[in-house]
Amino acid sequence: MKKYIKNSILSFFIGCAFLCNSQVSYAQESEMSQKTPTSFDEWKAEFRLHALSEGVNESFLDKILPQMQLLPKVIESDKKQPELRLTFWDYTDKVFSEKRLKEGRKMMKEHADLLKKAEQKYHVPTKYITAFWGLETSYGTYKGNINTLNALTTLAYDKRRRTFFTKELVAFLKIMHQEKLTDVKGSWAGAFGHFQFMPTTFTAYAVDGDGDGKRDVINSLPDAIESAANYLSQIGWDDSVKWGREVKITRPLNWDEFNENTIWPIREWKKRGIIPANGMEWPSSFEFVPARLVLPMGIEGPAFLAYKNYDITMNWNRSNLYALAVGLLSDALILGDYHIYTPRKNMPFSYEQAKEMQELLIQKGYYTGEVDGILGREARKAIRAYQKDNKLPQDGYATEELLNKMRGI
Repeated sequence: MKKYIKNSILSFFIGCAFLCNSQVSYAQESEMSQKTPTSFDEWKAEFRLHALSEGVNESFLDKILPQMQLLPKVIESDKKQPELRLTFWDYTDKVFSEKRLKEGRKMMKEHADLLKKAEQKYHVPTKYITAFWGLETSYGTYKGNINTLNALTTLAYDKRRRTFFTKELVAFLKIMHQEKLTDVKGSWAGAFGHFQFMPTTFTAYAVDGDGDGKRDVINSLPDAIESAANYLSQIGWDDSVKWGREVKITRPLNWDEFNENTIWPIREWKKRGIIPANGMEWPSSFEFVPARLVLPMGIEGPAFLAYKNYDITMNWNRSNLYALAVGLLSDALILGDYHIYTPRKNMPFSYEQAKEMQELLIQKGYYTGEVDGILGREARKAIRAYQKDNKLPQDGYATEELLNKMRGI
């Protein structure tokens, strides 16, 4: 049990590592965000005026303001980067366990009526709702232990993403007042409840599932489950298709004709030698299903054809690893097992190596972004350009072998 709780906490913080890219995206920082008050008290005074202008109840605000505190550990968590980037295998090792699968199937059975009601109402299958629930909080066993009000206060005071977190803090104050919430605890990034909603996501998508007149995604499982299903439904979940599946690449790809965003119907991928990894034939009904090729570890790792619902999951959390984990866990909850057909080859790559690769890409004229060890869209685009010029598979994936080539070793 202790090991499961430890893994639950670990997977919770893995989710938090991607959280600030999920559910909403950061806007450009406004002029207000660039003015850093010299003290927390001065910031509070400025924030009070802003919150009132946004419609926060004045008497409630004046009662809450003295309770708002800074939490240095929140900034530490926000800035902290692990020594190694998580690979697909690292991530799935931490997410999948016999205990998690067993608990998930138990939850599906125990709360079958609630889950079925949400499925019928919002057209999001039970297995997906359960998978999100399992990844976010291990089915509600660990929702976070950091005071949400103070976490958001800290991040709104910190100047790096002040505009974004000020908006979240204002939304949370309105939620506290309207839903009469007190002492809410969640992640260091301000997400809370069974499905770790950010405040603006709660405002837009939370529903009253149990009919008590409140939207309580923390203590009411009907509210939490229906809110998650409503969110997925509203952002475009399509219950006519699955999330995707693992595939096998049977012949060399023509890297000049597609990239990570290329979407073709299954029949086009078939023409290029993409087949189900389990060796079965593509169902005839899948011929025209749009899909894109996802290579979470480049050409040397597992390959997946992802359908529309995969991209919907990416709206929830902007991480390919997270989206794959949701899909794979949802399948495992039904099949009772988790299996990847591609042989395991981990290929760890550190943040320091990633920084060096960014510096080398700058020196070679491929990259103009920040040297931060985070290989995002622009860095992957630069890697692909380098790979193309050097007649390498253009998968955009950083490896030690590629780094050594850039070094001239």
